[in-house]
Amino acid sequence: MANCVQCSNEAVVEERCLAHHIENCPTDDDGRHVLADLDLSGQRLDDVQLTDLVITGGLNCAGTTFRGSLRIRNVTVGGLADFNSARMQAYVSIAHLAVGGVLRLRDAVLERDVFIAEVACESVVSLARATLAGSVEITDLRAESLDLRRTTFQHRALLQLGDVPRVDMQRAGFHRGVRLTCAGPTRLDLLEVDLGGPSAIAAAASTVEAWRMQDRPVLGRTLGTDLSQLRLSYVDLSECSFTGAHHLDKLTVDDWHSWRTSPRGLWVTHRVTLADEHRVRGHVRWALPGTDGREAPSVDSVQADYHSLRSMMQDRKDQRAASDFYYGEMEMRRIGLRRSVRADLRARDWRAAFSTLGEWLLLCLYWLLSGYGQRAWRAFVTLGLVAAAASAALARWGFQTPTGYGDSLRYTLRAASTLLRGSDVALTPTGDWIELVLRLVAPLLLALGLLAIRERVRR
Repeated sequence: MANCVQCSNEAVVEERCLAHHIENCPTDDDGRHVLADLDLSGQRLDDVQLTDLVITGGLNCAGTTFRGSLRIRNVTVGGLADFNSARMQAYVSIAHLAVGGVLRLRDAVLERDVFIAEVACESVVSLARATLAGSVEITDLRAESLDLRRTTFQHRALLQLGDVPRVDMQRAGFHRGVRLTCAGPTRLDLLEVDLGGPSAIAAAASTVEAWRMQDRPVLGRTLGTDLSQLRLSYVDLSECSFTGAHHLDKLTVDDWHSWRTSPRGLWVTHRVTLADEHRVRGHVRWALPGTDGREAPSVDSVQADYHSLRSMMQDRKDQRAASDFYYGEMEMRRIGLRRSVRADLRARDWRAAFSTLGEWLLLCLYWLLSGYGQRAWRAFVTLGLVAAAASAALARWGFQTPTGYGDSLRYTLRAASTLLRGSDVALTPTGDWIELVLRLVAPLLLALGLLAIRERVRR
């Protein structure tokens, strides 16, 4: 390769080295050199420093080998910035870079530490299939989207995103973990992501301090990802599908307000829910906002997800959340049994249908009387209705001598507070049966109510 016409360095662009080529370009009002475009593709370069430049066209470094450090500062690129298949063998520092097109580092190999700060890209920033061997720190990145598909981070990674509406992390590998912080409502999908070390996804500190819940990152799917080392802090999980995730019971979720809640209604208990339960139910009242086109998972998988999340909350001694997840688990079980009964009836498998029907009716009764042992008010309201009905029945048919409703109510309350003690009042045969049922049912309802209270306050 020929030498630069102004020095002994190798010529890179138009018979000049890079530094002299830039010096011979005109400057703008801010004193920055203006280039029509810069093509360094396929070359082997030592230390490269691009500072205070305006490139009206594109920056082409595809296939370039940077044997020395690469430093880019205060540079504006009007078109494409292409580093595809580039090899960077030393330190990389990029700061205050504005790109009007796509910033591409696909299949690039970065062998040392990487620092990227205040990069604004009007289109996509792509690191797809790139390999980053050193530590990575990316701060204040703004782009239309960030493509990390099959990207390999061999060292600890710190990603602090600004205005990035979407991050594609399909099959990305973070061998020593990652801390991902989002300053806006960035949508994330963890599809078969390898989290090889302690990792965290969180909202920016400014978002948490100002309580701007609409600016939290939004987690979409976790299919095929091991969540055992992941911590979620102020992440919107209202649309998240945990179907297919591994070790969900080891996931850590810090914020109680991350979850979706059930719709308001007379027969719907207000509680924390998973988005997949809304998809399973398919009712208009349970419909997710917007156009959620995801296919509903199986009832069994959602039940298993509730069970795993309940175990997670129990390990953290958060009984309130654990009780809501238990309620959701039982709801999925009840819905699954109902669908099984319908399927067996359509298949004319009468034996299986009646066997499943008994279990479904038992769960329905458990739900109606006490909300699966989680809603004390249901048990106490049922107990009050039973006592009132028994008092009216005893007053009309139970006593051998006429008795008013007030005396009958006092007798009913005394009978309901005991289990086996015999009656000291002359009753008719009908009254004996009413008293027997009352002595069996009332303590059961009282026990269910006390159990529900204990589940809500236990720590």
